[in-house]
Amino acid sequence: MTGRALVTVAALSLAACAHTPSPKVAAPPRETRVEMEPMTFERTPTGEVRTVDAQSLFDEAGAAFSDKRFADTVRLYDELLRRFPDSRLAVPALYNGGLALEALADVAGAAERYRTLIARGGPTQDLIDTQFRLAAAYATLKNWSAAADTWAQVLRRSGPCHTGESCELTLSDRLEALARRAEAQLEMQDLVATERTLRDQQELVRRWQKEERLESDFFVAMGAYLNGRVAHARYRSLPLRLPEKRLAEDLEQKGQMLLVAQRRYLDAMRVNNVEWATAAGYQIASLYRELYDDLLAAPVPPTLATSDEARDIYREELKKQTKNLLYKAISTHEKNLLVAERTGIHNEWVEKSNAQIEQLKGLLGLTPPPTAPSSPLPAAPPTPAPPERLRPTPERVPVL
Repeated sequence: MTGRALVTVAALSLAACAHTPSPKVAAPPRETRVEMEPMTFERTPTGEVRTVDAQSLFDEAGAAFSDKRFADTVRLYDELLRRFPDSRLAVPALYNGGLALEALADVAGAAERYRTLIARGGPTQDLIDTQFRLAAAYATLKNWSAAADTWAQVLRRSGPCHTGESCELTLSDRLEALARRAEAQLEMQDLVATERTLRDQQELVRRWQKEERLESDFFVAMGAYLNGRVAHARYRSLPLRLPEKRLAEDLEQKGQMLLVAQRRYLDAMRVNNVEWATAAGYQIASLYRELYDDLLAAPVPPTLATSDEARDIYREELKKQTKNLLYKAISTHEKNLLVAERTGIHNEWVEKSNAQIEQLKGLLGLTPPPTAPSSPLPAAPPTPAPPERLRPTPERVPVL
């Protein structure tokens, strides 16, 4: 009897015994699918066969990153990308490889990784993090136009939004992107665009300050400080010209713009972020020094420049009349140092204030001037270190 016939007879027998309960038939086992990373086999020089898979390379690269062996980290991620370009680990390998290159000071190489990752696509949050890092890399490279464009792309994303709603950017994300875009625009000397971006940031703070608690006030203070730098740049651009009537008008305009810049720097200090407060304090003191220098460099009215001797007498008298500006600068720098001392901070602004105090005292004849004075007026003051988001730490390494 064939197998098919046996099955038929058994079925008929069960049908004839209606009073006999049907035996329970076990359900077929559920199908379990295990998705494994691709693997290759290769023969070693000794003739042995070893396996290489994407997950092992990824784990090995992560361990190298944690040990700060960044060159090994890049090499291992590169091997993963070369052998397994379609692996699900390719996206974090590109991102983490960029972090390692940043740690090696190869910012251009890191930017190339980030561009490749963005072009490849992926989860939204991964792409947002990558855009943040790419824009920061452009800023490090002084490619301000590319940085501003990248921040503009970030700002086209949705958010912030109310609890329970879906959006791509948090309030902190958007405030950071606005502040950093304004920084790039200011470095391009586009003062109008800078102020427009900073107004957007200020409006966002006003609208949302009661809705969402900020993770950090760093970028609010940064925006206020940059607003001061805009007015500071406008102050520097104002000329002092003859004849005497025009000179008087120019001096009035310059004085008014100095007050605007001072007020904006004070607004930055009121945010109470100590990094930006010391930066703003330094710049307020610099305004007094700059006004002193500008007054001494202004053209001498013809009625007071009838001879070299008359011109020299005029300038000496002008120094006496304006030296109070230098005392105010010293006082402001000393207050800046006091703020730093009370908060336990020591940054570049503290160092600059210390150096300026010595220079100013030298100008006033209070102490010998330093042998190699540093420039009192940095063209583009360096930015204080940002929060962890833009630092290549293992915590920022996404692992799938």
